[in-house]
Formats: sequence, C-alpha cells, structure tokens
Amino acid sequence: MALIALSNAPEAEIRSVRKRRTYLLTGYEPLPASAHHRRFAREIGRFEKTWSLAAHVGQPVALPDAPVTAWPVVLSGPDFTVETDVRLLRWDDIVAEDMGLPVWKRLPRYLVVACDILLSGTFFRYALAYWRYAFFAAYPLVLLAVFAALAWNVPALYGLFGPPLPGGLHLLAGLVLFAGLVAATGSRLHLTYMLSDWIFARDMIRRRRSVIERRAEAFAREIAAGLAAGDVDEVVIVAHSLGAVWMLDAVGRVEAAGSPGTPPLGLAGVGSSTLKIALHPAAGWLRDRIQSVADRPTITWAEYDSHVDFICFYKNNTVEALGLKAASHPIRQSVRLSRMLLPQTWKRFRGNLLRIHRQYVMGNEQRYTYDFHMIACGPFRFADIVRHGASLPGALGPDGSLGAATTPFPAMPEDTTAR
Repeated sequence: MALIALSNAPEAEIRSVRKRRTYLLTGYEPLPASAHHRRFAREIGRFEKTWSLAAHVGQPVALPDAPVTAWPVVLSGPDFTVETDVRLLRWDDIVAEDMGLPVWKRLPRYLVVACDILLSGTFFRYALAYWRYAFFAAYPLVLLAVFAALAWNVPALYGLFGPPLPGGLHLLAGLVLFAGLVAATGSRLHLTYMLSDWIFARDMIRRRRSVIERRAEAFAREIAAGLAAGDVDEVVIVAHSLGAVWMLDAVGRVEAAGSPGTPPLGLAGVGSSTLKIALHPAAGWLRDRIQSVADRPTITWAEYDSHVDFICFYKNNTVEALGLKAASHPIRQSVRLSRMLLPQTWKRFRGNLLRIHRQYVMGNEQRYTYDFHMIACGPFRFADIVRHGASLPGALGPDGSLGAATTPFPAMPEDTTAR
C-alpha cells in the first residue's frame, strides 16, 4: 500500500488502498447480475459527484463454473487511483425460482412458516431483540388475516338485502374474494414477495434445500481463492440484509477449513438480517459459523443498522444477541440513512420500507460517516473506515484529494487491526 502524506498534517500518513477485491452479497432480490451491475454503475454516479471523484465501471463478466459475476472499477482522485475487482456472489436464480411459485402454493407453505416461527418461540425472540422487527415479521400473517376476515364477512352482507347465501355459496364467494384481494394488492403491498422471503428463510434455517448448501460451499470456495491469490491490498465483503447470513456462513466455512489469513479481510453487514435466521433454535449451524468468524479477531467485522429500517435488528450486536462467548464481536454502528441523501430525495421515498432498507447499498448524495461505494472501492482501508468513520466526510478534500483532507485518518502501524 502506498503511504500518502497529508499536506495539512505532515506528521500523519495513511495507507491508501491501491488494489482491492470486493465481494457483494445482496439481499432477497430476484434481480439478475446485469441489473445489479446497472444499479451499481448508476449509483456510483452520485458517489462521484458527492466526493469529487472519477469512477469507471467496466462491463460485467460471468466467471466460468461459479455463481459469480465480476466487473472492474477504477476510482481516481487528484492524488490517488484505486483498482477494485468487484465480484457479485449470485443467488438471484434461487430467489427467481421462489418468486415463480404460484401464490396458491406459496400460501400453505407460508402458513407452515408462520406456525414454525410462533411455536418455536422465534417470533418472541424477534420482539425482544427489536420490537419493530416483530412488526415486520407479523405483517404478512396480519394482512392475510385481514383479507380472510373481509372474505368471510363481506359475502354475509348480502343477507342484509335478501336471504343469506347458502353455506357452500358463501364459502365459494369468500374464497373468490380472498383470492381477488391477494391478486389485486399482493404486489403493491409486498405480500407475495414477503411470502417467498419467509419460505426461503425457513428453508435456510432448517437446511431443507440442497441448492442452498451447494451455493454456500461455492461462495466459500470463491472467497478462499480470493484471499489466497494475494494480489490485492485487502478483501472486503459487503453483505446486505439476508446476504449477511450467506457471508457469515461462507466465511465461517473458510475459517473452519483454515483461512489463508492474508490479505486483511473486512466484513460489512449492512441492514443485516442475520438474527432472522440465527435466533431460531434450529439454526445452530449458523451460530457455529458465527462463532468461527468471531473467534478470528484479525477479521474486521462491522455491522451497520438504522432506526428507520424495520427490516434490520437495530442496536443489536449479533454475537452478543446470540449469547456467544467469542474472542471478538462485530463493531456495531448505527447510521442515519436520511443523512446520506438530499432532503428532497429522502422525502420522495421515506414511506417505502423496502426502499429505505435498500439505501445501505445505494449512492450517497451527501458526505457521511457511512458510504457503500467508499467501502467497496474507495482509497481507505475498511479497518480505517470502521475505526474512524466519524472523520470520513472530511477524509477527502473538496477537490477529492487525500492531501486536502480536513479530517484525515491518523496513521496506524501496518500490523494494527480494527479489533
């Protein structure tokens, strides 16, 4: 790594990153790799403007015999250049298969999930961890109950104007109305999406689908190879929502197999849904993986959450929430998603919970302590961003240079970790 002296603090030097490998693990989204690449390239435009930088995003290339799509990013400022090998670890095909299931098949499977979450006590663990997440967990079931109540009672109103409907006809009318309500509002109210999301979550908890096991093994092999290559200054994994579960599963496998140990490895769980899986009694396998990761203090592991995000576990440290006794734990940081954007932009979608949840992996319109693209392809080491995040807005000058920084990161010894 290059050592760069700061003009306004000559005694301080930081180690900028010249080459990085960044793995991306998305949440439960049926978007193909091409759509993720387009979103990355579009959102980095906001990042360029915010930080006065220039970025070039190359074309995506699917790696042979691996669920990985890669694209290069070259980020330039007046006094630095960073090359990043971005690698999207794909599981969108699994999500697309789930979303292709007819709603009439999803409904009974979801009801099994709901019973499982309730009877296992997992729902109450959600409520204890973060009460708002309990509302998110209950939402599909409550909405279905409202639809069922309407479907049963609305046909009964016919009896106010004439003889009541016969039992069989009443039931038939109710079923038709229930199906109509689901069809008419399921997409708008995100019901059909959430049914699939929770069905997948139970499949992952109970390890019911071999494709999940095979994909986790493939991710672990890719990460292990990326670490062993030794051709970058650091490896960073940014995992959003349920992607954080895949990240910890894969890295836990790498650690169990004997991690190469170099280069430095950073894990960023953003809007993490890890506890959605790990709090279930049947997810002991995941708790073991988390233990393996937490027992390696040289890994810089940070978790970012926000109070306006109902789909994360706000103010919960994963290791502590699970009661694990480990050598270290993730560095938890709460962020204000609204401060990443201009007020008019935030106002436009602040009522959209899914869009708010997605902001962790979108471009910043304002300099802030958390910035997805800065972590993924910026000049600063992930460990420094985690340690000195409060200084990040001024860590580059108005012209985008390291030399004109108003709040430069302090120098750290080569062997110092963020733990």
